[in-house]
Amino acid sequence: MSRGLGDVYKRQVHIRECMRRWLPFVIMAASLGVSPAQDVASPDAADLDLDLVKLKSGPKGRQREAMRKVLLLVHLKQKETWLAESTGDEAVHLAAEISFRRYLASVDMDGCPEEFRRAFLRYAKLLNSFEEKDLNSVADFPAVPLQAAGRELFRVLLTYRLEPEHLLEEMKAMVDEEIEGKEELSAGQMMDIVRGMREALQSGSRPFPAERPPEDRVSGM
Repeated sequence: MSRGLGDVYKRQVHIRECMRRWLPFVIMAASLGVSPAQDVASPDAADLDLDLVKLKSGPKGRQREAMRKVLLLVHLKQKETWLAESTGDEAVHLAAEISFRRYLASVDMDGCPEEFRRAFLRYAKLLNSFEEKDLNSVADFPAVPLQAAGRELFRVLLTYRLEPEHLLEEMKAMVDEEIEGKEELSAGQMMDIVRGMREALQSGSRPFPAERPPEDRVSGM
């Protein structure tokens, strides 16, 4: 396999892994061919960095940070769902998936711009279109038309230079730091740790980490 084809294959594997584990709107945007370059990118990386600095320090900076915090919390909640799946207990997995979807519909979006609230709640409403009494496993969730809502949300994020892949990297770094040296943890114990992190961030008893600069981000997670 040539290097170019190998890179393509690795990227496809990465996307499939995201599809299995993470927020559906990230994947929908990828599958629809939406990318940062199509919406906000400039040919010059230095110009991109300068644009980001201006955005973060301008009037939209606080709104951007509010959205970033919301999405880090959401990613942590989604991490709990993935860990629940890893337990192999279908009842635990189902309960976690229901909890995740309900969480999406009740997220505190104080400080976020209206366009983000509207897009996020539209997406959350679709994912909450089910009756718990009809569910015996995660396979019983009804199919819903998420494409348009996912695309809308993704475009809002890119307008504010909040790339989902980088948010996932931030969340992963937070979790890795928390569990460093605790390799023998079970999936259930991991769930407790991740839940504790999320709740501490939500309550304000733990500060959110500062956003990592672009040069510190790890590509190809």
